[in-house]
Amino acid sequence: MKPGVTTKPATSGVISASTSPTCSRKGFKELCNLYSEVYGLVSFKEMLETARMAINICAAVKQEEDVLIVTDTNKEKIADVLVKASRELGAETAIITMSPREMHGNEPPRMVAAAMKAANVILIPTTYAMTHTDAMVEATEAGARAIVMRGITEEMMVRGAMTANYEELKKRSMKLAERLNKANKVHITSEYGTEVDLSIGGKLAFVLAGFATESGTFAALPDGEVAICPVEGSSKGQIVFDRTMDGIGLLREPIKMMVEDGRVVEIHGGDEAERLKRIIKSSDEGATNIAEFAIGTNPKALLIGNMAEDKKKEGSIHIAIGDNHKLGGTVKSSIHLDGLMVKPTVVLDRQIIVKNGKLLI
Repeated sequence: MKPGVTTKPATSGVISASTSPTCSRKGFKELCNLYSEVYGLVSFKEMLETARMAINICAAVKQEEDVLIVTDTNKEKIADVLVKASRELGAETAIITMSPREMHGNEPPRMVAAAMKAANVILIPTTYAMTHTDAMVEATEAGARAIVMRGITEEMMVRGAMTANYEELKKRSMKLAERLNKANKVHITSEYGTEVDLSIGGKLAFVLAGFATESGTFAALPDGEVAICPVEGSSKGQIVFDRTMDGIGLLREPIKMMVEDGRVVEIHGGDEAERLKRIIKSSDEGATNIAEFAIGTNPKALLIGNMAEDKKKEGSIHIAIGDNHKLGGTVKSSIHLDGLMVKPTVVLDRQIIVKNGKLLI
C-alpha cells in the first residue's frame, strides 16, 4: 500500500479542553503546563515562542501570504503550533498531513507537491527531510520560501540549536561560505581514520542559517551550517562517520567508506554499516554519489543522536551520499543521507579552517 495523505482543519493547540463543567479551558491549560514542568515535557506554550520565531523572523511571513504546513503523522503536534503562530499574523494557513516517508529524500505524494508549488511559504516538520526532492526544487523555482524541520522533536523546539542567536549565526556562516567559494581543494582528516580529498572549485556554497526571507530560498530549523556540493567524480579516500548517520541514528561503531572517483565503493563496520549497505542497495545508481560536504556553525547545538541537530554543531562536519541536485549538482537519487564527524580537521587549499572540531573563523 502506498503512503497516504490526509488533510485536516488546522488546530490551535495539541490538547483539547475537557467538556466537564468542573474544568474550565483556562484551568485545564494551566494544569497541563504544570504537568509538563513536573514531568519534563514540553508545553504548547513553550513551543509557541519558537514557532513565532520561525514564522515571524526566519520565514518573515506577511499577512497577505498563503502559508502551507506540510507534516506527517509523527509530527502533528509541532505542525499545530506552527499553524497557531501563522494564523496569529492573519496569514491564510493550510495544513496537509501525509504518512511518514521511508527515507530522507523520498518524494511526497503528488497532491502535496502541487500544494507546495501554490504556496508563498512552506514549513515542513516531517520525520524525514524533503530538502533534496523534486517537489522542493519545483516549489522554490515557483517562488516559494521553505523552512525544513526534518526529524524535529518537541524537546528540540525549546532547547539546544533552536536557542541560538540566528542573526550572529548568519554573519559567521556567511564568512565561512566566502572561504569555501574561493577554495578549490578540501582535505579532511579525523582521529577515527578519515583521510579524504574533495574538489569544490567552481561550486557555490549554501548558507543555511535559518532564514528563508527571499523568494525561492530555503533553510532548516534548527540550523547552522555551510554546505557545498563537491565536483562530481572528484572525491577519493576514506570517510569515517563516528557519531550519527541518517537512516540509522546514533552509531555504536564507526562506519568506514572507501571512495573512488566520487563514489562509495566499499563500506565497513558493524551491523550499522550492513544496514547502510542495504539502504544503498535498495535505492538507485545515484545512491553512492558523494553529494555534499558541510560544516556546522551553531554553537548551541547539542549532540543528541538526531542528525537534525547533531550536524549543526559548530566545528563538526557532515558528508552526504546520494542526491545533490538541490545543491546545484547533476546527480539524482531517491536518497540523501548525511553522516557526521564530530572532531575533524579540515584544510582548504592548505589553510586549516577546522582543527579537531574547532571552527577557526
